[in-house]
Amino acid sequence: MVGIGILMYVEAERGSYAIAGAVSGSLSIAAAIGGTLSSRLVDKLGQHRVLPIQIAIILICSSSLVLLIPSSAPTPYLFIFSIGSGLAYPPIGALVRSRWTALLNSGPILLTAFSIESMIDELIFIVGPTIAATTSVKIHPAAPQVLGMLLLASGGLWLASMRGSEPPINPAQGKHGKPVIFQNGLIYMWVFHLAIGMFFGTVETTIIAFTKLAGQPIYGGIVMALWAFGSLVGGFVYGGLHFKTPLHKQLIMVSLFLTPATTALIFVNSISMLAWLVIAAGIGISPLLIASAAITQERSPVGRTTEAIASMYAGIGIGFAFAAAMAGWLIDNRGTNYSFALGAIATLITFSITIIGRHKLSSKV
Repeated sequence: MVGIGILMYVEAERGSYAIAGAVSGSLSIAAAIGGTLSSRLVDKLGQHRVLPIQIAIILICSSSLVLLIPSSAPTPYLFIFSIGSGLAYPPIGALVRSRWTALLNSGPILLTAFSIESMIDELIFIVGPTIAATTSVKIHPAAPQVLGMLLLASGGLWLASMRGSEPPINPAQGKHGKPVIFQNGLIYMWVFHLAIGMFFGTVETTIIAFTKLAGQPIYGGIVMALWAFGSLVGGFVYGGLHFKTPLHKQLIMVSLFLTPATTALIFVNSISMLAWLVIAAGIGISPLLIASAAITQERSPVGRTTEAIASMYAGIGIGFAFAAAMAGWLIDNRGTNYSFALGAIATLITFSITIIGRHKLSSKV
């Protein structure tokens, strides 16, 4: 809701997809940096101590951003508060998945748990974009931001209160030396997630722009929901099947599966065609994220699971930010077909990384 909300709100008030994509992208980059740093604190101090502070900072910065966007304040001021909000953003996906890891340790049951978590994520991504687009058009452009803040505050504090499932803290976190992504071949997974983020950033930005340029902006959220629905279906099927194929080979196959539909988006010429293609492309998303999360968990150093998973989400955030800004420029200057092409390139990069890093990712930790 936040990414779409900022994109639609800034474009509505400032009249530029380039600025909208840049503001949204700055938040994503800041969240990538902040999420990695805060995850180290979480492993060391515990989720219940770190989450409430992060939420308080976000509420202050996000409220300021909502007030500044429609004002006459210079554009750079928007970046100050979007970056501030992003730096405080908690890596919720990593926090939740580290809880699953602490409870289940490893094996097929953990992969099933990751699958369930991914499907819940997709349900959220079905409902969230629809609410964001509808409330932005029907109520007020700032509505998605306000609702997002309320949901983050209530859900985040609720998660922090669940002490029974919270992973044990690791007081020696600061003594581990080099960042986790430079251990056990996780650098390949980080670059892989960077490319996934580029794919997400491009597609989300271009879907919103395509539907608005077609004169039907309310369909932006619906198409986004269909994309998430495809991912939900993919996650349901993938999570229900216990493949005996090694995880790194599963990742190769899913990455290859994602490429054709994404490439076809370059030639989209109607909202109905867009809807069918995003469903097809979405089917590969959950399996991709489930397999990559399992590999990350499997290769994480002891006591650093939250940091490892958060680092992968940071890669997604950075890729998303770059792609959202680049897609915004392409839309303003070249058209949506060019921005969809950027997404196709991103999926080709993900597939290439799975091939290049297959030997490292298949080795024993």
